[in-house]
Amino acid sequence: MIRINELRLPLDHPPEAITTAAAQRLGIAATDILRLTVFKRSHDARKKNALTFIYNVDVEVGGKGGDEQRLLAKFADDPKVGPSPDVSYHFVARAPANLQTRPVVVGFGPAGIFAALLLAQM
Repeated sequence: MIRINELRLPLDHPPEAITTAAAQRLGIAATDILRLTVFKRSHDARKKNALTFIYNVDVEVGGKGGDEQRLLAKFADDPKVGPSPDVSYHFVARAPANLQTRPVVVGFGPAGIFAALLLAQM
């Protein structure tokens, strides 16, 4: 998937305008976008009387506009277009089976509770 950052649209845009703007940004037809997921939506109110939405979207392309690798190569120098990062959760490590001493968690705040949970899962 391809991540497009900072797509600007007016506040009163129709829902299909996001797909159209993403297709224009990539230089492909809107029908070549198989799936579009809004990762982040924020407001820009820096200019007087010009409130806009700023979208970061993940796009899956196919069809004639096609190949994601070709599009990523085309926008290699563009900091606003790139591959979507992997945001799935991955366990940090596995505790060895022959651990000689028991780990100790100091503190019972949010970080301590989360550390204890991870240790219990390992």
